[in-house]
Amino acid sequence: NVAPVWASATGDGAVVAVVDTGGTAHPDLVAAQPLGWGIDMVSNTTTAADGDGRDTDPTDPGDDCGWGSTWHGTHVAGTIAAQHNEIGVAGIAPDASIMHVRVLGQCGGSFDDVIDGIRWAAGLPTTYWGATWASRGLPSNAHPADVINLSLGGGAPCFSTLQTTISEARAAGTLIVAAAGNSDLDASSFAPANCDGVITVASVGRVGGRAYYSNFGSTVEIAAPGGDTSRDSGVLSTIGLGRTTL
Repeated sequence: NVAPVWASATGDGAVVAVVDTGGTAHPDLVAAQPLGWGIDMVSNTTTAADGDGRDTDPTDPGDDCGWGSTWHGTHVAGTIAAQHNEIGVAGIAPDASIMHVRVLGQCGGSFDDVIDGIRWAAGLPTTYWGATWASRGLPSNAHPADVINLSLGGGAPCFSTLQTTISEARAAGTLIVAAAGNSDLDASSFAPANCDGVITVASVGRVGGRAYYSNFGSTVEIAAPGGDTSRDSGVLSTIGLGRTTL
C-alpha cells in the first residue's frame, strides 16, 4: 500500500545511510547514490577483501565466505530507494539519497566497525575512542544522515559502547532503524535491535503475518514486508550476481 503515499512523500532531500556491505553501480540505484558520499569503515584488511583497510571507497567487492557473496548493501538500498525509471523495482523512497557506509566484509564484520560506521554516518566528529576522523586518514561526513539503516546484527546484549553511540547519533538528529533479525527468536537477544532509541523492524510476508524467519517480541516497534517464500512469492529488490566478483 505504499503507492498512494508517493503523491505526498518520496523521500526528496533525505539522506539514508546504509550501514552494510557497501554499494554497487546497480542500474536501478546509480541515480540514488551520489558519488563521494560514502565511506569504507572495515578495518581488518583480510575481512575488507579490497586490499586495504578503512578508506573513502564504499564499493562492495563481494563478501564470499565459501557460499557466495550476498551483495547485501545493494539489496537493502533497493528496498529504500530503487528509482522509478522503468528498470527493475521501485523503492519506498525513490527520491532519497543513499550513502553507503561499508562495515561488513568477507565473512561478516566487527561491532567496532559498526559503531564507528554509525558515528561517521551521523556526522559525529570522532571515533568511539575519541580520535578524529582526520587522524585516521578519513574525511568528516559532509552529508550527515537523516536515517541510518542497520540491516545487520548479532546475538548479544546492547553493550555500552554501542548504546552510547546510538544515543549520541540520536542526539545529533539521526533516526536509527534496525532489523529485528532473521533467526525466528526473540529480538531482545540481538543487537542493535535491542538497543534503546532504535526503531526495530520485523518482517511480514506479502499479505501480512510474521515471516517464518523473522525475530519477534516486545523489542519490535514495527513490521514491514520482507517476504515469506514459504507462503508467497517473496518481495523483490535489487541484487548483485556473482559468487566472488560482481
